[in-house]
Amino acid sequence: MQIDKNCDRKLSEFINGDDLDFYEEYTINLSDKEQQEFFTDNPDFMQGFPISRNKIYLLRDPIFRGILRKIKEHVGGKEQC
Repeated sequence: MQIDKNCDRKLSEFINGDDLDFYEEYTINLSDKEQQEFFTDNPDFMQGFPISRNKIYLLRDPIFRGILRKIKEHVGGKEQC
């Protein structure tokens, strides 16, 4: 069944993804206020990336997100399961 394989793949990507992947998939389109609330309610979110909480608006820029990924890969390497 193609649907089940697709769901399994999406679940696996969700579980194994990092905070930046989650941000791009689920929180990028929230309003500024909703994003602030999300970051306040989840203080460990994006902890592995060099970004200040008062600069989260920068996460909407795809170039900035790409730079964050490169920094994380260079400094800590990608986590493997």
